[in-house]
Amino acid sequence: MEIKKQLESLVLEFEPGRKIPSERTLASQFGIARMTLRQSIESLILDGKLERRPGSGTYTTSQGYSLSAGCRSFASEMESQGMRPSNKLISYKIVSADRVTARKLRIPSSSKVIKFSRVRFGDSTPMAIQLTKIPLSYLANIDDHSEFEGSLEDLLLRRFEIRITTSQTEVSGEFPDNTVANLLEVSKTTPCLVKETIDIDQRARIIMWNKTWYNAEKFRIRFDAACNIRNIDSTFAS
Repeated sequence: MEIKKQLESLVLEFEPGRKIPSERTLASQFGIARMTLRQSIESLILDGKLERRPGSGTYTTSQGYSLSAGCRSFASEMESQGMRPSNKLISYKIVSADRVTARKLRIPSSSKVIKFSRVRFGDSTPMAIQLTKIPLSYLANIDDHSEFEGSLEDLLLRRFEIRITTSQTEVSGEFPDNTVANLLEVSKTTPCLVKETIDIDQRARIIMWNKTWYNAEKFRIRFDAACNIRNIDSTFAS
């Protein structure tokens, strides 16, 4: 673990997309066996901080941050990468659900929903723009809009005893419109990763629908999956 931390500190000194020294050079520099060094390199590759290019070498990733496609909060993502998360509420409305919103949230058309947008920061850098819609009936008597600048999961649990237990996520790519580009401080030609999430509570109700834009030049999506090897083997054996 100590070697991994030393290697990680060295990697941070390199610009994104730059080739790191060879295993032989690094092993000599750290005074360790190449096999020990290789294990740390593989671990950083899994973390999304390094990437191998066959026939060329190992490089720092051009996308500096890893983003899980699973059920993990933005705050957890930022904290795991050594940054302090925060949010800024930029719009808040109560509107009637259109057909798409009603279908996503499984509510009757024209039902009232809370619709708000936030800039999400890692330290002081804008990392994401998030649009959220929640049925108004689930958040009765909430009148302090500033509460939406904190953790939604904490707010739902603390104020309304709503616990998010399941998330359904889709990831796509698109170019940002003027509003998203300005808030992310990028150009309209900068590709964005778009993470669309539907959150479900302990009572199997769809609680909220999020659509979040990330700068694709800074982020990479990580898919974590557990394989049932026994089932796979039995499938091939049959």
